[in-house]
This record gives sequence, structure tokens and C-alpha cells, in this order.
Amino acid sequence: MMDFVTRQLRRAVSGALEPVEAAGTRVLGIAGIGSIAIVCLIAAIAFFSLALYLWLTQLAGPIIAALGVAGLYLVIVAICLLLLRGRNRKDMTKAVPPSAAPASELSAGIEEAIAPFVAILHDAGLKREEVAIRLGTEVSKQFGPLALVAIALAAGFLVERSLNQTKKPQ
Repeated sequence: MMDFVTRQLRRAVSGALEPVEAAGTRVLGIAGIGSIAIVCLIAAIAFFSLALYLWLTQLAGPIIAALGVAGLYLVIVAICLLLLRGRNRKDMTKAVPPSAAPASELSAGIEEAIAPFVAILHDAGLKREEVAIRLGTEVSKQFGPLALVAIALAAGFLVERSLNQTKKPQ
């Protein structure tokens, strides 16, 4: 009788273990191939970065090249963080209804911060500068802080590039 029960248990357990063993083998195979792919990706990024740095060194010098490569990776990180933030917001909007209070608080804080500067420019009769400050304020209200940093980085590289082109003999 014990032999019969033992055989039945082994048959039941082996039937249940076969799919688990197959799934485990698949997961280990995927993990192995995935880890090889990640190592190759890291090597490719390293060589791409080196090639980009060397190319930019020939165009603009070593400091600008290093800043350019670092800026590229910062932009990639910013894009990834924005994508993650967007996903988190989608999840949060399902759970909590949106509120407009933080945006109005931010606008009030910005207005409060620039009010002394606008008053000084107005008293000095510097209309263009006052308009520029007000325009910058409106832009900062419409864009987020990460977008403003990305715009400032791009503008800085463009201005530096245009300044260097006027200095180089042709």
C-alpha cells in the first residue's frame, strides 16, 4: 500500500514540477543572454563615448568635448527621468484627481521673486530688460525646471559654438 501511495505522490509532484523546471530553465537562459547583452551594451556605449569625445576634441577642444559628451548623457538621463515621471503621473492620476494649487503657488512664488528686479528696471527706465525679465518669467511658468535646464544647456552650446566660429581663422 505504501508503495502505491509513494508512486502516486511522485507522479503528482513530478507533473507539477515539470512546468516549474521548464520555466526556471527559460528564466536562466533569458537572464544569461540578457546579462551578455547588457555587458555588450556597456562596451558599445564606452566605445561610442570615446569616439564622440575624440571627434569633438578635433572640432572644439578637449574641454568642450568632455562637456559635450557629459551633456549628451545628461540629456539622456533627463529624458529617461521625464519618461518615468510621466508613467508615475499616469498611475497617480488614476488614483488621485489633479489639483491646480501647486502651479498657482509656483507662479506666485516666481512673481514674488522677480518683483524687486522688475521694480529696479522700471525705475531705471530699462524697458527692454524689464520685458526680457517678464518674458523669462512667463517661460519659466509654462515649462518645468528640467526643460529650462535643457534649453539653457542647448543655448549655451549654440552660443559657444557661434562665438568659436567667429574666432577661428578660415
